Amino acid sequence: MQEDPQAKPLAPVEYYPRSDMEFGGIKPTASQRKEKSSKCLVYVLVGMVIQGAVLLIFASIVLRARTPDVEIVSVTVRNLKYGNSSAPSFNLTLVTEVTVENSNFGDFKFENTTGTVWCGSVVVGKMKIPTGRAQARATERLNVSVDVSSLPLPDTKNVSCNISSGLLELNSHVKLSGKVSIMNIMKRRRHPEMNCFMTLNLTGQTKQDFPCE
Repeated sequence: MQEDPQAKPLAPVEYYPRSDMEFGGIKPTASQRKEKSSKCLVYVLVGMVIQGAVLLIFASIVLRARTPDVEIVSVTVRNLKYGNSSAPSFNLTLVTEVTVENSNFGDFKFENTTGTVWCGSVVVGKMKIPTGRAQARATERLNVSVDVSSLPLPDTKNVSCNISSGLLELNSHVKLSGKVSIMNIMKRRRHPEMNCFMTLNLTGQTKQDFPCE
């Protein structure tokens, strides 16, 4: 059988994919793309909410400036002299340990100040508190001596110190003024304050009660 010289070979069949198909599969529709974008937006919003909550907790715990606590934790009586006759009198030295407890995440620097010791409504001694610093999450301890005397009392016969019964009722007051510095980016002024009451047994030179607030 002879081949026809005018005959031409058939062209190979070419495959054209549909417009809604891609090499990896079906091309996503507009609604699918919109749904995917919505999910991404939800994830971003959730991440922002979580980040904001973390920052809020961080700020409320770390960046919050609390007022430190100041307190007299121990008292020793020295050089005691007293009389309980017709004119009761007393003269003594109180050796105290004052603590400044700082619960902040930054240092508390306080200025020098003067505390007072009272017998009834009369100041009978003064406490000299020097300038100091309570480090972050730490307690600063100060040794302060106070000379206490009945000389400022106008009348020792009728004072509320109960000298004639062998008991000396005193109260002390200290107010500090300083700044809490947190991470060197925030400074807040704070004024810790203390009131302590004590009853001294003059015969035994000991303290019986010593509440502080």
